[in-house]
Amino acid sequence: NGHKWWISGAIRPECKLFILMGKSSFSGPLHKQQSMILVPRDAPGVQIVRPLAVFGHEHDHAEIIFDNVRVPLTNMILGEGRGFEIAQGRLGPGRIHHCMRSI
Repeated sequence: NGHKWWISGAIRPECKLFILMGKSSFSGPLHKQQSMILVPRDAPGVQIVRPLAVFGHEHDHAEIIFDNVRVPLTNMILGEGRGFEIAQGRLGPGRIHHCMRSI
């Protein structure tokens, strides 16, 4: 269960699947307490509340509520506790790309 804001691309009709990073454990090392899981947009309990405006323009960000959403364990990416690892693997190259674009 959760309430998330600023989910990029969620308003676009072609977006059929969310990659959700959430807390999956409350013990162990902090960097191993999050997991990433694939959540179908049409799963029972997924409610897109509204689009969110950026600088006054609604584009593709959304506010979403996840209420008792259930997905198969096979929807977990790389296994439990690997969400932070996945995020860091993607954020690093993304940051470099944005820096290169600004030059």
